[in-house]
Formats: sequence, structure tokens, C-alpha cells
Amino acid sequence: MLKSKKAIVSVTNDLYTDQRVHKICLFLVNKGYDVTLVGRLRQQSLELIERPYKTKRLKLYFDKGAMFYAEYNIRLFLFLLFKKSTILVSNDLDTLLANFCASKLKFKVNLIYDSHEYFTEVPELIKRPKIKKIWELIEGWIFPRLNHIYTVNNSIAAIYSKKYNKKIHVVRNISMLWSPVNLKSKKDLGMNETKKIIIVQGAGINIDRGIEEAVEAMKWVFRNDELYFLC
Repeated sequence: MLKSKKAIVSVTNDLYTDQRVHKICLFLVNKGYDVTLVGRLRQQSLELIERPYKTKRLKLYFDKGAMFYAEYNIRLFLFLLFKKSTILVSNDLDTLLANFCASKLKFKVNLIYDSHEYFTEVPELIKRPKIKKIWELIEGWIFPRLNHIYTVNNSIAAIYSKKYNKKIHVVRNISMLWSPVNLKSKKDLGMNETKKIIIVQGAGINIDRGIEEAVEAMKWVFRNDELYFLC
């Protein structure tokens, strides 16, 4: 019998900037789970700041493309298979195959699927029908067999619910409350104090997500002001 509840959360990124997954891990820690977050270690990855849960970054031979996803899922499957756990949390379709296969070979382990987006319809796949088809086959095989699924908003939940006749929960990706301390002023940062600042935050800005249009639209929001754009 396990001495404590253990959760293994997995993603394909390098863990450094994924705030949604960080919040999920903190939630599990607060619920009494011993949490391990698994991702990958890239050549340019920064050292992680200490967290209240364990982290594991797999060093891979392939960095992108089909071989990366294949290698990562094989490595992740073996890691999950030989680590004690109570629950497995799979983030997005690119970690689901390894988690699903491991969950079927482990005794009394619950698999939870966190769908961050409508994965098979992302812009990166729309123009690559053969690759898109592979992901659709993986999703079509596993999704109907899942019992615990949540996603980021009601519209994606409705699509999956209609497509697979499954109950989909929604967990919004909302920033945690925080109290700012020792904030630097524009003067401290050497910036013109009369200019307005617009900050675009993201862990990598993917194509066709609307950020370019949002930046262009700002000239109509602040038509008579000079702006700094910080990404």
C-alpha cells in the first residue's frame, strides 16, 4: 500500500514557464499529494526555481518533430510505469498515449486528462493533414475510454462533449492572486514616464493565436499616445 497519495503530472515542455500546470501541481500539493512534474530538458532550458513539489526533466536525443514525440512518449511511458502513483495527470494530447498505456498496466491508478486546447485543430496541424490524422487517430482511440477530463473553457468542453459523448469539466486558466511588492517605476527602468506600456505575456507565441491582430489593434485603443510593447 502506498504511504501517501502520489501524483505524476506530465507535459512536453521544459516546465520553466508553464503556469497552468504549476497551478495544478500546487492544487494537488494542497490536497495532500506528493507531486512530481515531468517534462523535458532542452539545450537552452533555464534552471528551475525551487518548488514545493518534485520535478523531472527528461533529456532527449530529438528536439522536435515526429521523432521527438515518439521518443518522449516512450521515455515517459517507461518513467510512469516504474514510478509509484495514485493518479496520472496528462496535459494535452501529446502526453496522452504514454499516460493511457501506463495507466492500463498499473493497479488502481486513475488517469486525468487536462486538455489545454482543441489540440487537433491548432493552426500548426491544419496545414499538415497527414500529421493531423495521426493525432486524430490517437485521440479517437483513447478519448472515449477516459473517465476524468477537463479543459480550459466551455466552448472546447462543448465540442468534446458532443464529439465523444463524454462529460467534460472546465478549469479556467486564471492568474493566481498576488500582492505586488517593490515594483520598479518607469523611471527606475529608464523608460519615458509619459509613455504607456502594453505587456504581451506568453511562453512562446504560436501562429494564428491573434496576438499580431491584438498588437495592431492597440493603435486604435491609444490613438494619440506613444506605446512600448514588451513581450
